[in-house]
Amino acid sequence: MYPRTVFEKALLAIRGSRPRQSAPIRRCALALAFAMSLFTAISASHATTQIIVYEEAAASQTAAGLSNVAADAFKSRLNQMNFMVLDTASVSRKAGVNSNIKSRKAVLSRLSAIRSVYGDVLVVFLKSRLHLPTNRNAFLQSNATVFSSATESQVLSSSIDGDGFLLPRDCDINCAQILGTRAAQQIAETLAMRVGKMLNSPSGSMIGSGTPVNKVQFDLVNFDERKRTRFMDLLVNEFPGFLKIVNMQQSGPHTRFSYYSEATNIKLQKWISISLRDIGVNPEAGADIVVKPGAIQVILTETGTRRGSAGNPLKYN
Repeated sequence: MYPRTVFEKALLAIRGSRPRQSAPIRRCALALAFAMSLFTAISASHATTQIIVYEEAAASQTAAGLSNVAADAFKSRLNQMNFMVLDTASVSRKAGVNSNIKSRKAVLSRLSAIRSVYGDVLVVFLKSRLHLPTNRNAFLQSNATVFSSATESQVLSSSIDGDGFLLPRDCDINCAQILGTRAAQQIAETLAMRVGKMLNSPSGSMIGSGTPVNKVQFDLVNFDERKRTRFMDLLVNEFPGFLKIVNMQQSGPHTRFSYYSEATNIKLQKWISISLRDIGVNPEAGADIVVKPGAIQVILTETGTRRGSAGNPLKYN
């Protein structure tokens, strides 16, 4: 016999209770059991988001020790937020990534191998830098860049500066490790909470600073591979306020994805025109840009060959 769920056990308890038990008590027990089972299901759904954290190489031995502390705290906080953080060494071994080489390029080249073993995974590259000005008031700067194994593209990037801590001039590596551990843990936990919220943030939600998140469904039509790659690179790495890209779908010349940003549609429309020029497309003569609340369509056209109206190529293509 299979183990019974909390909900089934509650039903059995109610059915087997004594006749004099009142109906309100039975209804209360049933509602409680249902709530518990629902909470369990929701928690389980969040835990299915798999994450791998790769710690990028530090610039010095002192920074390397604090980077390790930050990476451990970062993973721990994501676990507490119900993300499933996979063991980096195990993933690297099964996917054929050399764990001794802390290279982002080496990991990205094996995203398809990681996906074939673990399915859809979010790969996080965590880099911590130690800044030591002349006044010896050191501080850490941590950056997390997230890639999706499903789309093999960057979905978000976030950076944060930690609180300062004083490092005496005669402070060696062990001394710096002791004095900087707390600061490294704090900055990593703060960054992990920010990244977790950004990964789960729906349209219209607020990020940590109180800025509203603008979710836009992008449709790119008639982009060849070269233009699409360059345009996507600008969307992710050049547009201010970029948060993440999810749910990317591609069918022939049509690419669709959800784009999360702090920027308004007015700004996005302006930046799209600039980016089209950067990839060699005249936005006035060679493209149709349609901006609506929650949706942006960018359709490349062939100048001088079209005689009729643009119509609706997204529906009739």
